[in-house]
Amino acid sequence: MKIRSLHILLAIIVIVGGGILLATEFGFYKTIKEKTPGKTTEGVYIISDIRGSHTLEEIERYYQLPASSVIEAFGLKVDTNSDTFKLKDLKEIFKPIEIEGEEYIIETDTVRVFTSLYLKNLYISDETFYLPERTVNYLIENNKLTDKEKEYWLGHTFKAEYLGDNNLIGSENLSPSESIENEVAEEAEEFEITGKATIQELLDQGITEEKFKEITGFKVSENKTIILKDFISEKGLEFKEVKEKFSEILKNR
Repeated sequence: MKIRSLHILLAIIVIVGGGILLATEFGFYKTIKEKTPGKTTEGVYIISDIRGSHTLEEIERYYQLPASSVIEAFGLKVDTNSDTFKLKDLKEIFKPIEIEGEEYIIETDTVRVFTSLYLKNLYISDETFYLPERTVNYLIENNKLTDKEKEYWLGHTFKAEYLGDNNLIGSENLSPSESIENEVAEEAEEFEITGKATIQELLDQGITEEKFKEITGFKVSENKTIILKDFISEKGLEFKEVKEKFSEILKNR
């Protein structure tokens, strides 16, 4: 008895589809980009998983940090739409500031640090050591800082400067083609090399094992799930320097 091609095709679809469903159920299959933040064993959303593509509404939903608090603490427009305003939009509002020879930009990691202090949920940043003066004052006025934190952050502030009203462009003002272009760029920009990034995550972003060895001087570890920062430190290298080299490659790919 001959089996029609259509029957074979349907059988393949059922088998493949069923396999994916089972793999997903047991956690073996995941999409490359997962926007929902991960959770700790205590069920708390991980602050380092905050992305530039997250909106203020999503930050409020996941982290219980009121969008109004972010708006006020960073001096955003009072009519800012929390459903469409993304954290990466902050770079389009404030001027870069040079502090001790380094450029500081109010961006996603700035919000991570603010979220950590506001919620009293530990997050150690290897990027943000200064906060806008207004942001620190907001935290103090709302009793969100310990005496030790207050002492540190009062000595590590800068005055944020706006780029101008015309530079605030939300996604709702873009044409369909511009929105699509932004989504594509967003996927490329979403990954950030933080102190929590693993070697596997770096490889997943397109860094080849050959390029890894070229930059670090060492082969990729057999255990690719180890933290990149730990691997770099163990080899006696400066994490910040290595991170910048990898970031430059990812930026220009």
